[in-house]
Amino acid sequence: MVRDKPKTQWFLVWQMVRVSLTVQFKKSFLGLTWLFLAPIFAIIVWVVLHGAGVITPGETSIPYPAYVLISMSIWGFFADAYFNMSNVLSNNARILLTTSCPVQVLIIERVIVQLIRFSIPMVFNIIVLLVFGVDLHLLGVLFPLVIIPLLVFGIAIGLVVSLFRIVAIDLAKIMDQAIHFLMFLTPIIYAPKLDIPWIGSIVKYNPLTYLIGVPRDVLTIGGSDQWSGFFWCSLISGLFLGLSYFIFSQNEKKTLERLINN
Repeated sequence: MVRDKPKTQWFLVWQMVRVSLTVQFKKSFLGLTWLFLAPIFAIIVWVVLHGAGVITPGETSIPYPAYVLISMSIWGFFADAYFNMSNVLSNNARILLTTSCPVQVLIIERVIVQLIRFSIPMVFNIIVLLVFGVDLHLLGVLFPLVIIPLLVFGIAIGLVVSLFRIVAIDLAKIMDQAIHFLMFLTPIIYAPKLDIPWIGSIVKYNPLTYLIGVPRDVLTIGGSDQWSGFFWCSLISGLFLGLSYFIFSQNEKKTLERLINN
């Protein structure tokens, strides 16, 4: 029976992935189409603001609409990783309290669902890049590899906040708002190099500048001048994940017990 335990857990993971993807779009008339519509709406908003002179993004390496599209998609990948992990306990409390399902199964299931949700619109994004005349380079095959540290960073933050969401909900809400605000301090709707000194300093020391910028550059221009920052931020993200998972595993049961008592 012990030998079959990993197989049983993986079977459970894939069943949960199938159910999650089915339920998520079953009640929606447009279904998976929403995965394509969401980034399109985002592009329209920022392109209109740019055209109206409300924002001055600076000089981007590719046409601005394509730049915003790929940047928003990669940002969404990070944000989804954070919000999925930060809700892994609160959204699945009943399952964890009434069954012997290990929380690791839920974590893996969330990651797989997110990867699938991200991969589908990325095909559309690549088509848009080609339409705007962006030449895809051979180095672009590294895109799935260089985006992993961004996923790791989002999961690491989310695991810690998942504990707060039960024992310190106000702190969790503050973190949610901080993540939303962080988008405007990351080169997503504007170029990495800005003429405003104080914002430029924040952007320079923002790890997401490198964890988002390098995958974007690898895919769109076939290279990047941010590899050093990317390496160090990736290393920190990995160490942070190890620390956050340790904190999570040590406090998961206590946190769920507190949920029962409340």
